[in-house]
Amino acid sequence: MNKKYVFPCLLLAIAIMTGGIFYKENHNRKNPSSTGPIVIRLAHVTNEVSPIHLSSVYFKEILEERSGGKFEVQVFPNSQLGGDRQAVEGVSIGSLNATFPGTAVLAGFEPKFMVGDLPFIFKTREAAYEAFDNELGVELNKLLEPLDLVNLGYGETGYRHITNNKKPITSPDDLKGIQIRTMENQIHMASFSQWGANPTPISFSELFTALQQNTIDAQENPLQIISSSRFYEVQDYLSLTGHFFASGSLLFNKEFVDNLPEDLNKLLNECAKEMIAYERELTQKMEKEYLDELRNAGMKINELTPEQKDLFIEAAQPVYEQFEEMLGESLIELAKRYN
Repeated sequence: MNKKYVFPCLLLAIAIMTGGIFYKENHNRKNPSSTGPIVIRLAHVTNEVSPIHLSSVYFKEILEERSGGKFEVQVFPNSQLGGDRQAVEGVSIGSLNATFPGTAVLAGFEPKFMVGDLPFIFKTREAAYEAFDNELGVELNKLLEPLDLVNLGYGETGYRHITNNKKPITSPDDLKGIQIRTMENQIHMASFSQWGANPTPISFSELFTALQQNTIDAQENPLQIISSSRFYEVQDYLSLTGHFFASGSLLFNKEFVDNLPEDLNKLLNECAKEMIAYERELTQKMEKEYLDELRNAGMKINELTPEQKDLFIEAAQPVYEQFEEMLGESLIELAKRYN
């Protein structure tokens, strides 16, 4: 290269590099800016029609409007910035400001978050709301502080239900010998083992194909996942077992929140609380639509009676004993108290 071009090109390269570094640090830093809008990058893994995404957009709208443009919320759905675990790690180190994962994901960082995964621990979703909005939520939130995370509210993706290609599931006996895909979650796997099934952790991205090819017989998920993933194309039966309650956590980087001016901190918390209420209401409303959609798609749907659920509850008692030392008896009792 001609020497007279070397120095200008070097300056240009430095400008691009330092500009890129400045932008990244300015865009992602934990401390909110004193000039221009405060950018909140909120990432999640669900699609654009999910209650989580719709409530995230609602949060964006109300926070930007009520702050008079002092906040700018950027929502990234569909795992655009990584899966749940990667998003939680990003929020922890401050490369992201917020995410909305299932609390089951947090068990990978702190095992006590598995308390909400215990089978039938919440008899109603209202009991779960009360528990997470009060003492149980307070105790779990303390566990996030060492991770530089703060939780601004617990949402939900609904109760988890079983689909399969064999028959309606009405008792643990119906699960004997059935190969069922579960999350890689110790409590989930232990529960299905107690109910007589053969739990098999499979990546969610591989689940549809595994069902289609009859590698496994069954799977379990909330209605919104069963519907959006079109499992009705490869599964005949849906049993509304409601065996696990799937909660979600609206996580923010703690340093980011703590460094907000008092008025904006208060506004952020108020809008987050309103977002959670909206997400819960939307989830319940949309579940009715999901059921209609699944029924119209040809799935045979059965709901368990209280007596049938009691059979599952009784059979799962050894799971509570197995994980009592890990979770702590006081934390388990605290969750059950709200029933």
